[in-house]
Amino acid sequence: MKKVIFTLLSACVMSYGAYSQACGNSGNAVCTPSGTLTEPGLSPNSEDLPPAIVGVPNVTNIQFKNFNEFVFGGQTVTVQSLKIDTISNIPSGLCWATNKSDDTYANQEDGCIKVTGTTNAAPGQYKLYIVVTANIGVPIQTNADAAGLKYYVRVINQGANTPCVDTNATAPFVAYTGNEPQCPTAIGSVTENIKGLNILPNPMNSKAVVTFYAEKAGTYTQKITNMLGSEVSRTSVEVQEGEFTTTIERGNLTAGVYFYTLTDGKSVVTKRFSVTE
Repeated sequence: MKKVIFTLLSACVMSYGAYSQACGNSGNAVCTPSGTLTEPGLSPNSEDLPPAIVGVPNVTNIQFKNFNEFVFGGQTVTVQSLKIDTISNIPSGLCWATNKSDDTYANQEDGCIKVTGTTNAAPGQYKLYIVVTANIGVPIQTNADAAGLKYYVRVINQGANTPCVDTNATAPFVAYTGNEPQCPTAIGSVTENIKGLNILPNPMNSKAVVTFYAEKAGTYTQKITNMLGSEVSRTSVEVQEGEFTTTIERGNLTAGVYFYTLTDGKSVVTKRFSVTE
């Protein structure tokens, strides 16, 4: 049972004005919760979240699971519900919406957040400030960062490699200089036809769900390679335009780290995942 200490400091509830855009269309049609998260919080991790590419339309789905309880005022309290009030410091041109019309989730309820839009923001790492109101019998408002839920969005230029996320960064924005450590196995190879690819759960045991947004329909190829670069699986999948879901079956994969690659013959996306016993 996850217990998180919320420190209610006024400094934690911050507003970033123009960088707190809500799309204004939250509801069931926005995105679909995966139902695969076992721990409260957001998934994928910031390190696995695909970067927003300057001048390219972005579609990213973030999965969410509400808390059961946390420690407040020295006492363990139950979260009756939690409402996402604002998500600030999002790169300009992007906006967010959830699958709930009131952005409110019951105890341990699964949800999702979709980030969409086209940004022309400066390349760099943006630290998100997610302000929530938790109902524990009385409403309390705090920044999710106070619960240790730090989340970052990266912005890169077209054709640029994807820097690794600096999870120790505290500044709202850290500009890229070109000297950052690179993460070639992250979704840095996203091109115009395949966007927002996620694998959940990750790590996986028996199977995992792959979700992405396809700009065009067609026959796509998905393959899995091991850490040595040897191909261990290759299949074809008929993809429809728009949000699409397919499945990775474990089959004879042993425990370890693998790379999932999806291509339509032009665009290529590679995502690292792991298999556990």
